[in-house]
Amino acid sequence: MKTHKILPSVLSTALAASLFITGCSQTPSPTNLSDRATIQDQSQQVQLLPVEAFFNEQGISGLKSSSDGKWLAFFKEYQGAKNIYLMATGTDLDEALPITTSKDPINSFRWSHQDNEIFFLKDTGGNENTQIYKLSLDTSQIKPVPNITALTSNTDIRYDLLKQPKDKPNTLVVMSNQDNPQQMDLFRLNIDSAKITNIFSNTYGFSSIETNPLGVPVLGTSSNPDNTSDLYAKIAGKWTSLIKTQFGEDIDILSFDQDNNLAYLRANIQGRDKLQLLRLNMTTGKIVTLHQDPQDESDVYDVLFNDEGAPLAVSYYGGRLRTYPLDDTFAGNWQKINDHFTQDVEITITDRNEKTGLWQLHIASDVDMGSDYRFDANTGLVSLLLEQEASISPELLSKRQSITYQARDGVNIQAYLTLPKGQSKNLPTIILPHGGPWSRDYWTLSTGYFNPIAQLLANRGYAVLQPNFRASTGFGKRFLNSGNKNWGTGSMQDDLTDGAHYLINEGIADKQRLGIMGASYGGYAALAGATFTPDLYQAVISYVGPSSLITLLESFPPHFRPYLGQFYSAVGDPEIDTDRVDMKARSPINFVDNIKAPLMLVQGANDPRVTQIESDNIARVMYNRKLPVEYILAKDEGHGFRKRDNKLAYIVAMEQFFGEHLGGRVDKAVTPALTAHLDTLKVDVSRL
Repeated sequence: MKTHKILPSVLSTALAASLFITGCSQTPSPTNLSDRATIQDQSQQVQLLPVEAFFNEQGISGLKSSSDGKWLAFFKEYQGAKNIYLMATGTDLDEALPITTSKDPINSFRWSHQDNEIFFLKDTGGNENTQIYKLSLDTSQIKPVPNITALTSNTDIRYDLLKQPKDKPNTLVVMSNQDNPQQMDLFRLNIDSAKITNIFSNTYGFSSIETNPLGVPVLGTSSNPDNTSDLYAKIAGKWTSLIKTQFGEDIDILSFDQDNNLAYLRANIQGRDKLQLLRLNMTTGKIVTLHQDPQDESDVYDVLFNDEGAPLAVSYYGGRLRTYPLDDTFAGNWQKINDHFTQDVEITITDRNEKTGLWQLHIASDVDMGSDYRFDANTGLVSLLLEQEASISPELLSKRQSITYQARDGVNIQAYLTLPKGQSKNLPTIILPHGGPWSRDYWTLSTGYFNPIAQLLANRGYAVLQPNFRASTGFGKRFLNSGNKNWGTGSMQDDLTDGAHYLINEGIADKQRLGIMGASYGGYAALAGATFTPDLYQAVISYVGPSSLITLLESFPPHFRPYLGQFYSAVGDPEIDTDRVDMKARSPINFVDNIKAPLMLVQGANDPRVTQIESDNIARVMYNRKLPVEYILAKDEGHGFRKRDNKLAYIVAMEQFFGEHLGGRVDKAVTPALTAHLDTLKVDVSRL
């Protein structure tokens, strides 16, 4: 996929991989919960699985092949932090060696167009001011020797890597707020000298940019303060608006075919509700719809393009993935791949080399983090590239069901339900809303930070519901924009409440043992559940969740501000008096006296999005009101815990908290070292 997003999802904690295109084999037909009534409760509970096994430090992710196919690089933990490992293609996994040993987790990496070279990004303590590094491999030794050079080094500034131009491979195109803290400009970074040159001052507020093969910007989409967007093109040396969207519409640049002057877009403009695949003739201005969801269920999820920039296939994601080939040759190869995998899985094409005909595939399911395969388009054969040994046998994990329930106003809400193995009635239950809120949950185990946690909770005896509530992405602009001004006390929160009541009415959830937990926006939703529906939940965990909508908006870093039009529409602008009054009425910090359930707060001290003040304030007020509150604070983390010891400590605290208040099982065999580390994260709220 060739979309170049600049601004991250401001309140999302999902650790989403960059997917080219995905599909599934043997997609099950949707069924009602009543059809599953044959599931019987079992008095014999399954074995208690250790916390560490759900976050295996030997786990591998983000596998990428070098351009010549000789090397494989991937993420794996090194001394508790995510680092890059390297192995020769065709060798055993135990021969892999770490080529970075950073104490701060590596954010992302990519292979260079030049042999034996990798670029990676890393911040400090979760502050999100990522820096760019070049890693050169000396392969003349028996074991490759890495040489790391910092191409940027100002930790008060953020640098994002957009592209390494194919026709100018000794340079990188990067975005940064280096010259102006309030905007992300475009720079050219020389990878030999580390010299950085401003090539575009982003006064248009572009949130995505497409460059030509020389790295010169040619297309851009703006995020306007009124929650509209413009598609700009550089024509005769001048930026010209070709398309202006209406309020709440989206337009994403997917690919640019320079030879034919065609732009491929994903957009819901001109009366469309769902995002469709469009082609724009930049010479004539004509727009053609190339593909839309035949089931009218979801937005375009991903598009695969060839090297010339033309689309080969498009996929959609409702409860599960569906993929539609647009090219006969691709269709034949896609069929061969699907025929090879007969089990119920989702297939991801993570790389496709047209010169060699080699494709890289990732195969995963709801109970398996997945393994990587290679497809040879020349022979039609699929072979194992790298197999991970599961830390937990898939047979011990619970199936993840895609369900639909009806909200109080008749709107259908898609959700994922995970039940303890062999149990389906009168269960302690956790409502687990995702972050974003402009994000969503997916089916596979590896596509979300909380999916393994949902499995852990199911192992402890809980039913777990993860609703794609209103304002979730993927279900059309009407569904997304119906969340505007509905945070906390409107339809977004009602969708969670209605999901809880649905499980109660189905006999699955015990209404006396109901909890809610979420991170980021999900943390806010948990606090809203505690304050605005205080009789519903008996235990609440807010993980990096804002307690005040006003301080949330006022604390965003300056370079976020050009992109906050959607926030102003959805939440309000604190500088407008009527909005400020409404934001106060939706801020849990102002309704602490309503809280009846015990609350746990989890926070990173370096979080630039939801700052520490959000958790400090509500902890202080609850303590003064003599309300039960626990507080976990990691001083070396940002918006979500990424270091292994912090992550495991939080999960142990979560398990113990829910076990105490909801009655789920608790693993007593926690290592003394982990218990001791958890103690260092606990805050004495009496001293705030």
